[in-house]
Amino acid sequence: MPAGLEERDGGWWPRFDRDVMVAALAENVRRSFWDEWRSITCPTLVVLGRSGIIPAHEAEAMLRQRPGTVALSVPEAGHDVHLEHPEVLQRVFQKFLRGSGGEG
Repeated sequence: MPAGLEERDGGWWPRFDRDVMVAALAENVRRSFWDEWRSITCPTLVVLGRSGIIPAHEAEAMLRQRPGTVALSVPEAGHDVHLEHPEVLQRVFQKFLRGSGGEG
């Protein structure tokens, strides 16, 4: 089955409600979130799928603006790392939280 789709009514349909998705994404195109990103003070983990939707130059800019950020690029993963490789994400979260003084 293609990722993000389900078979119904004799064809392939998105697993999400189109209107909900459009509303959720609309704010991302209307404004920048760089001020919020720079204002974060707690330890931060950024996990990106190597073939995800965030361009490399944006990921690099994120790390330049917050050099203490821990970053991981997951090979053979797209935007939905949590669906494609949940076991990798679980291990990374546990290690990060232990190293950050969090529970785990």
